[in-house]
Amino acid sequence: MKNLIPSIFVVALLPLTTFGQLDISGDLTPSGMLRISDASLIDLPFRLANLSVDYARGDFEFKTVTALETRWKDPEFDADMLKLREAYLMWYPNFGEVKLGKMIHAWGAADANNPTDNLSPYDYYYMFLTGTDRKLGSLSLAVKTYMNDFQFELIALPKFVANRFPLNEPDFPIDIPVPADAHYFYPENEFEFGTRVQYAMGIGDVSASYFNGHDRSFSPAGMEIDISPLMLGGAPVFTSHLTYRKTDVLGLDAVLFPGNWTLRGEFAYFRTKTPDIDFAMSKFTYDAEYLQSVVQVEYAFPNTVQLMGQYVSNRTQKMAASMEKDVNFQALETMLQDTSNHALDPLRSQFSQMGIPDFSAGMGTPFAMIADQVIILSSMVTLLDNSLELRGMLMVNLDDTGYMTNIGSTYSIAEGLNLETTLAYFIGGDEVGNRFKELEDFSNLTIGLSYSF
Repeated sequence: MKNLIPSIFVVALLPLTTFGQLDISGDLTPSGMLRISDASLIDLPFRLANLSVDYARGDFEFKTVTALETRWKDPEFDADMLKLREAYLMWYPNFGEVKLGKMIHAWGAADANNPTDNLSPYDYYYMFLTGTDRKLGSLSLAVKTYMNDFQFELIALPKFVANRFPLNEPDFPIDIPVPADAHYFYPENEFEFGTRVQYAMGIGDVSASYFNGHDRSFSPAGMEIDISPLMLGGAPVFTSHLTYRKTDVLGLDAVLFPGNWTLRGEFAYFRTKTPDIDFAMSKFTYDAEYLQSVVQVEYAFPNTVQLMGQYVSNRTQKMAASMEKDVNFQALETMLQDTSNHALDPLRSQFSQMGIPDFSAGMGTPFAMIADQVIILSSMVTLLDNSLELRGMLMVNLDDTGYMTNIGSTYSIAEGLNLETTLAYFIGGDEVGNRFKELEDFSNLTIGLSYSF
């Protein structure tokens, strides 16, 4: 029912067009993704259509963005296909602007990789898209005001929303090993806020920001062990517990336009800690600091050719991890150490590997999930009187062996109608945990149409 709200709202607004301005726009984007290795269809959700409805009257404006999401294999035709991505009210007072409702926020100066952009969670089904297309909306209040060359922004988010991960999706390229029976501890105090100050100079902008919130990605909270089945000759039951750490983010970003050059940079410092959890289990606690940065250089030639180079880094500065063992963990540990029963060797081997899981960033650029240090080179050129756009991109992993090549084109068939093709190819090394190796089978060719209205 909630997904029918945009349609109901449009019908309700039609009589009001006499008093204000109603604008309806959108696009249809049917596409298919084929695996290069065997030409099989990669069956992941995609957005078949997007509809934007804006109504403005005086100093007020109401905006909605609704998407139709489906998949080619065994699509389920129901109300859940409609995703209300944004629905918010805007007010333009003398001091700036105020927005209230479900919306997507975007901070940062770099393209695609933004360590300072942490207010809105990511939808990892669309992690290879750019901008707000790969983000989720959340209830929030945003206030922006202007003073000479300064812009001040305050955003409050009363309800926590986590990243959307493709769990138990065989066609998703990266395996996320989360047990189906894992238990999640969500933040007790969901309120979050962020503030940003931007200064406009003659040749660009520079901004400083602060965000007080919770990780968008889950992290290990502990392990619960039920040893009672051992008394009956069975195996103990292990239950994973996950949580969302409390994190503070200090950010700095800038963009400069000297001549035909464009220089962009972002730096974000993260301070994160596992919250106290009142639950009987063996607990994992992380107390860490990490730094993410992006440096980007662009050059635009007079003949419509554009070149871009980007360096992305994710580095852990300090990290302390500890494990508090509960009575069940200690009892099982003692039993396995004191007995020489070889029938328990498989359990002993499994138990010996139950240490503190590795630390991983819970915020920042999504590409930190793939590699800690990459270089991205890309180019774009428009031909045939701007009716054909060609794009190329190369990503190089600087820590392990890993490469990604992306070649794409957009051809304008008619006004508003485009043919889109993209070829993505991954190469990974044999290092343990090499993400690019996992991505090799995801090398794909995507073909689709895009019609805007």
